[in-house]
Amino acid sequence: MSGAAKRGTTGAHAPATARTKVAFCVVTWNNADVVGLCLDSLLAQTGVEADIYLLDNASTDATLDVLAGYPCVRVARSGVNNGFARGNNLLIRQALKDPEVGYVALVNSDAVLDPDWAAQLVGFARTRPKTGCLQGLTLDYYDRRIVDSTHIFVNGYLQGQQAGHGDPNRPETYYPRKVFGVNAAAAMYTRAMIEHLPDRRHGFFDERFYMYYEDLDVCFRALVAGWDAWFVPTALAHHMGSVSAKKRGSVYAMRMVARNQPAVAFKNAPAPVLARSALPAAVGELRFLRRIAQEFGTRAAVQVVGSLLVGVARLPLYAGSRMRVRAACRLDPEYLLRVMHHEGVLG
Repeated sequence: MSGAAKRGTTGAHAPATARTKVAFCVVTWNNADVVGLCLDSLLAQTGVEADIYLLDNASTDATLDVLAGYPCVRVARSGVNNGFARGNNLLIRQALKDPEVGYVALVNSDAVLDPDWAAQLVGFARTRPKTGCLQGLTLDYYDRRIVDSTHIFVNGYLQGQQAGHGDPNRPETYYPRKVFGVNAAAAMYTRAMIEHLPDRRHGFFDERFYMYYEDLDVCFRALVAGWDAWFVPTALAHHMGSVSAKKRGSVYAMRMVARNQPAVAFKNAPAPVLARSALPAAVGELRFLRRIAQEFGTRAAVQVVGSLLVGVARLPLYAGSRMRVRAACRLDPEYLLRVMHHEGVLG
């Protein structure tokens, strides 16, 4: 990426009609080692008009020094770590002040996009008015023969799952399809869905989550309200994977997952789905904890149990959210159960 490109506008823009502009949103926290690669890939996007919004969550490394080399990026600095949810909500609110923005693309600071990623998704969404969110084929940054994710979903154990994670990349087998939801490591959301998503009292991403499972919660809310999520395999991204969480410690991500998992199910799942999934969910939790004990030791498993209990104790906080989501629900519980047991693929 040349210095001239960094000082210019985002990529080689093609003419765009009203509301086709893309706002890229990136949140950083001590990501000096990776954020430059991410921003270079955003600046290299072709076929779309775009702006880049970035919030730095009180980094203490050289992240701000790196960002100084990208004067065309709209950088905001926070004195505290807002986490993923609030950090992205702040950026989304700022981006939507531009009336031309029709799409918001969330990109992790450790993700790199192919040059036509945004154009592929915008072109696909423009002919499908019920589209709420999209993601492309996200591959492992370090081994692009391996899939990082094709989509995300809540499975029959009421656990979040990253579809395709660790699978061999087989491009010939992929085709566009409706899915449960999209992985916010590299995903696009339509302005229409953002502005009409049920239960936005705590933000587009529920800020009570802080980080982990916020994207799953958003997609669950959108699904039950009748919005479509799409996997579009021609849009390629490459993800390094949980860089910020790794800097906090190996068990941190699992503790946050355990804490937020009960809220996702309680907020969004119809009562018949919760009732029929209760026993499988208990079995799933035991398997989850056993795997943690095997990989990280008994102490780590005990910490995760503590986080799970905290998550259960917090459920009353989400009672109002559940009522609002239920009021907007258009999805048949039997259909939702089939999707949950079919790898999160609709149809």
